[in-house]
Amino acid sequence: MRVYRALRDAIIYGRLAPGARLVEDQIAARFGVSRTPVRDAIQRLQQEGYVVTPAGFRHARPMVAPLTQADAEELCSLAGLLEGHAASAAARLPTHLRLELAGELVALNDALRILGEKTDPSQDRLHDLDAAFHHACTHAAAGPRLLALLEVVKPQAERYNQLYANVLPKRISATVTEHDAIIRCIRAGDAEGARLAVEANYGHGTSQLTTAMAPAKPRRHPTASQGSRSAATPKR
Repeated sequence: MRVYRALRDAIIYGRLAPGARLVEDQIAARFGVSRTPVRDAIQRLQQEGYVVTPAGFRHARPMVAPLTQADAEELCSLAGLLEGHAASAAARLPTHLRLELAGELVALNDALRILGEKTDPSQDRLHDLDAAFHHACTHAAAGPRLLALLEVVKPQAERYNQLYANVLPKRISATVTEHDAIIRCIRAGDAEGARLAVEANYGHGTSQLTTAMAPAKPRRHPTASQGSRSAATPKR
């Protein structure tokens, strides 16, 4: 478990880059363990999608999974669905618990709003406040199975949040507004509204994330003949 968590955290926070090879002997020596716990850790990371083994190569070594737009969309969509389900459960809590949760969420969202209005806010602090908001919303009423599923999905989505951390500050105002909608639904006991509000929040964030991941399109320069035609075309 120690080796697994250390490797997983190194992948999530970018200390092991996408495409990095995982060599059992080297990892075992680093942690002072035999190859067995290292092999077990790598197998679990493969099952969870952090690690892949290239197909078509004999004796290919496992490597850190690449980051792709399709993977980001799938992970963030799953996280949104799971957290939406948790928010729906939170909106069905007894009134005094809903109001208590709403107060906690308001405080976190206000702190996020104030920080986001600064000229050069700390990206780490913005991320922490956003994560705390979703954690509070999710853990208020989620059952153990839902939390177990989130424990698998959310850290994988966190890889993208860490490596594309510049996305959040660009949409902080929209994020705060979307959080306000979640709070209103939970306070009012609107379970379906809370679910949809969380899914919308994730959907908008995912759209901006995948846009940021898209490769820049090369600028097209006119050919000589195109330039001649353009110059010869009279202005109207």
